[in-house]
Amino acid sequence: MNNKHVYEEAWEYQGHRIVNCQSCGFVHLDPVCFDMPLEDFYQNRYYREVKPFPYAEITDEFIERQNKQVEGQTGYQKIYEQVLTLLESDSRSMLDIGCGNDLLSVFFKQKGWETTIIEPNKDAALYLKKYGLSVVNQPVETVSDLKLEGVSFINLQFVLEHIKDPLTVLRMLHRTMTVGGVIRVCVPNDFSPGQLAYIEKYREKPHWVCLPDHINYFTFDSLSKLLCKAGFREVYRTTNFPLEFLLLGGNNYYASDTERWKVGPFVSNFEGSFRETGRKDVLERLYESLALQGLGRAIYMYAIKE
Repeated sequence: MNNKHVYEEAWEYQGHRIVNCQSCGFVHLDPVCFDMPLEDFYQNRYYREVKPFPYAEITDEFIERQNKQVEGQTGYQKIYEQVLTLLESDSRSMLDIGCGNDLLSVFFKQKGWETTIIEPNKDAALYLKKYGLSVVNQPVETVSDLKLEGVSFINLQFVLEHIKDPLTVLRMLHRTMTVGGVIRVCVPNDFSPGQLAYIEKYREKPHWVCLPDHINYFTFDSLSKLLCKAGFREVYRTTNFPLEFLLLGGNNYYASDTERWKVGPFVSNFEGSFRETGRKDVLERLYESLALQGLGRAIYMYAIKE
């Protein structure tokens, strides 16, 4: 990230300034400064304080059940098929970065891929090793130290919003990849057109700002341009349910727990109505169309190294 940040648009939230940085090409905190060391936060505290996971309760039986569930996971199957559709390399080597407790690497390993995981959190790294995965317990910023090469698929799922210099990391990852390799990047879709309309119409604060762990905030366009700077070309994008539609319609789920608890069942019923009536393809096309307009709660973007 540049030392000097040029911007014309900024927001204040909980005593922090968030800028739409013309120098970096995306929205980020300015300055990045917290009382706690972020490295310790991610290594030792993240899955105990932010996203608690019952590591102490993990048994061999639990691991066995999870392995079987992974085999039939339709979400993993869809990612796998998308990668094979886009991949322009014969290599079958996957690098999964900061996956936490997600088991996409297990699915790819079951399909015969060579898999490596970089996971900074100690608890999550130990958990993933129980699946027979190759796990490196260190920050993503040190990926160049591993001397990886010939990687054909990189999964970077909800990581870029956490790190101080996304462009440098993406360029390091680019060097590890084979030509024609695929990178899948997932980040929250923040300061999107829908969210900006919400804060302007209702004179609200940007409540999606997540402190202390989210440093950067991306839209579809800013992420695509960042990938291009790093040497990748976007080839596919999609999203999930556009929660900003609820906000724009007056359902301010940030205002109370009561409203927030309604969101999950609403989205589940909405998506289930398509899937359970044989119209999953309609739902997928809807989300792809929304992504083209920069809408949707999350960004799921695929790019290739040419």
